[in-house]
Amino acid sequence: MAEYDLILKALAEQYPEHFVTIVRGPGAEVEKIERLEKEAVATQRTLDILLKVTESGYEYVLLIEIQTRPDKTMPLRLLEYTAMHHRTHKKPVYPVLINLTGQGYREECYTYECLDITVINFNYRQFNLSEMNGREFIHAAPVGLLPLVPLMRHSDPPQEVLEACSKRFEREVSSDQDRANLFLGLAVISSLKLSKEIILKVIEVSKMENSPLFDGIREEWEDKGKVKGIIFAILKTLEKKIGKKPDKFFESRLGAIDNEDTIEKLFYVAIEAESIEQFTKALEKVEQERTGY
Repeated sequence: MAEYDLILKALAEQYPEHFVTIVRGPGAEVEKIERLEKEAVATQRTLDILLKVTESGYEYVLLIEIQTRPDKTMPLRLLEYTAMHHRTHKKPVYPVLINLTGQGYREECYTYECLDITVINFNYRQFNLSEMNGREFIHAAPVGLLPLVPLMRHSDPPQEVLEACSKRFEREVSSDQDRANLFLGLAVISSLKLSKEIILKVIEVSKMENSPLFDGIREEWEDKGKVKGIIFAILKTLEKKIGKKPDKFFESRLGAIDNEDTIEKLFYVAIEAESIEQFTKALEKVEQERTGY
């Protein structure tokens, strides 16, 4: 599991009411929030945040799916998860998709027809952080959401945004461990957009070390470094075979794979492949296995 998935799950478990706020707004009359056990559904994915919410006397399941980059298959997958949790928990489900980077499918729905009937008309809520006003969140959002703020739209320099979030942690969070979790979350999630050099100018490693997640995150970053090295070797191998450097889109497809074993297998395919087309077929197979389609 990528490091941002790990930290987002931890923050949602620590501050579930804050994640309800980003979806339903600060004015929602929420009386009760319960975390639902992941084991309730055998195929529950680690990216899901699943909460049972009572709002104005109405009880429902809030399903939040967070993805680092838009995926065209996500609406169909979200439909599958929604139906699965509705069947399991016997409650209405409110499905939400949060895109940490980029923009998702604009319609916020998935529809298809067969002959003379509309078989599915599925609606969900979608939030693209890159379109949200970060300045409003810096000053008014609950602290549990502040690690998401650097990915939002800003007119201020990134370093100032990080400093503003950090000051709120120092001022409002009394527990050393909770504060360390938030600093770690801010650093990890910011790395989707900002360089580590900028992040470490503001967030010292010592501010994150008290988090129980720190060692696991550090291992994730070390593994990611290994994966990047193998991807570089794949690109060089293919460049030698075809006589030119693969394009940026091809490189980004490889970069989306964060599993070391998988990327190693692709490296051996690159060595043995007789053409770029042969390697591309293997890459497409990996992509299909990752998305389930």
